[in-house]
Amino acid sequence: MTPDQFDHTTEDHAAHWRDIYAKARRGCPVISSDRHGGYHVLTRHADITEALRNHQAFSSERSWHADGTDKGLGVAIPHQPVRVGILEMDPPEHTKYRRLLTPWFTRQAIARGRERIRHTATWAIDRIVEKGECDIVTDLAGPFQAIVILDILGIPLERWSAYADVAERMVRQTEDRAEGALWMREDVRREVERQRAEPRPGMISGLNNAVVDGEPLSVEWATELVNMMLLGGEGTTIATIAHMLKHLHDRPEDRARIAADPSLLPTAVDEMMRYHAPSPGLARTVTRTVEVGGHTFRPGDRVLLSYASGNFDEDVFPDAATPDITRSPNPHLAFGGGVHRCPGALLASANAEVFLGELLRRIPEYGITAVEAYERIPLTNGFYSMTMTYRPGPREGTDTGELPLLTGERVRPAEGTER
Repeated sequence: MTPDQFDHTTEDHAAHWRDIYAKARRGCPVISSDRHGGYHVLTRHADITEALRNHQAFSSERSWHADGTDKGLGVAIPHQPVRVGILEMDPPEHTKYRRLLTPWFTRQAIARGRERIRHTATWAIDRIVEKGECDIVTDLAGPFQAIVILDILGIPLERWSAYADVAERMVRQTEDRAEGALWMREDVRREVERQRAEPRPGMISGLNNAVVDGEPLSVEWATELVNMMLLGGEGTTIATIAHMLKHLHDRPEDRARIAADPSLLPTAVDEMMRYHAPSPGLARTVTRTVEVGGHTFRPGDRVLLSYASGNFDEDVFPDAATPDITRSPNPHLAFGGGVHRCPGALLASANAEVFLGELLRRIPEYGITAVEAYERIPLTNGFYSMTMTYRPGPREGTDTGELPLLTGERVRPAEGTER
């Protein structure tokens, strides 16, 4: 593959990425491209994992001009208009800010809030269950995930649709994404400032109480961390839910197995994340001369770590092209790895498991009648829309309004861990 041929932002890549990467892994495991200012792509699981573990040489840090203006590097190719919190920071700075988030996403914290997540799934399914037809993206997964994230953050739930719209613009790379991202950042900032005077249950108030280097966390940093959770927590989980439901439509034998044995949900969710790669990969900037995959990288080189390709590496995943909902172990790269492994990975898995389990219990027989996938998938492999038809069923919750009346314990850290 010549440098002028590869571009992971094109429609051809979105349509044929499995074949493109399979060919590369066999013959040219480090792809070089002259697009987007020039970059390289790691395609093998071992090479990607090596780079993820070597943050000293493969930096996530956002780069800046000497005058303080943004050069637009970081983890996205092409670059995003707003820095995405600790995803674009390296240790030691990354570590001290990530430490503020970790208590919210432990197994214990997620288990404590699981019933509340289930209540949110009930509300989302109740919104459509009597209709017989819905759009999985906009009617089901979008509302569900937006409510879950805003509830954890402590942002008033009535703003969920506005936040979901901005997240969609970002992952779709629309022309107005910068305008939407700046609106969301300012709205989050106003909420952070408001909660300094009037605390609400949730992560924002927890961050407002946090201390870093002996000083209270600033409004600016609280805003950036919340913004990161919003941008990272909505698009990929919505895409995951849509991929799962289409996967089980296309493979009714898998759907029947999970419906009959819900204990398969954890391995099934892992395998569908591996196979469909809702987060195709993120980039790094090389800071020192280093050799990976037989290629010598120089300082300043941009490198895309293709999680999507690594997830199909036959050296790690036997019969990788055939999905197996019982696959274990499953060291997929859907959440990245190393110090930058997605801090909300356990929450994302729990959301997917709870939502899928509830939907299969209540709507075990459904059909997918129309699908509109993203034409390009630089950051998220997802869908604009996906129409689902089914036999109408009864509501199970007591909520009657547009917003859920959430009950049960929130996802929250253990007492005394917010700082």
